[in-house]
Amino acid sequence: MMPLNVAPVGQVLKLTSIHGGESIHHRLNALGLTPGVEIVIVSRNEGGPVILAVKDSRLALGRELQHHIQVELQAEYHYEQQMKHGWSHHRRGRRRAGFKGNHRESL
Repeated sequence: MMPLNVAPVGQVLKLTSIHGGESIHHRLNALGLTPGVEIVIVSRNEGGPVILAVKDSRLALGRELQHHIQVELQAEYHYEQQMKHGWSHHRRGRRRAGFKGNHRESL
């Protein structure tokens, strides 16, 4: 187990616990960060917020909240691989494949 602020970028992590008062728990629960949820750190700015992939969304989490979250490495599977082969890649491909040029010309 490790705090979120030192967890590796691009790895699937499992949120194991939240340390802090009731307001910290309430705020993180409202963001979908509950014990047992899988998250991925998409990017990290040194001394600043991290961008997390949580379920089907992304969120920025400030440095002050990162210290309250304990995670463990869930899998040796990189987020970049998921995005390369995942649903969002294919969805964009289908949308582009259906594009038939200038819309005004086809009217």
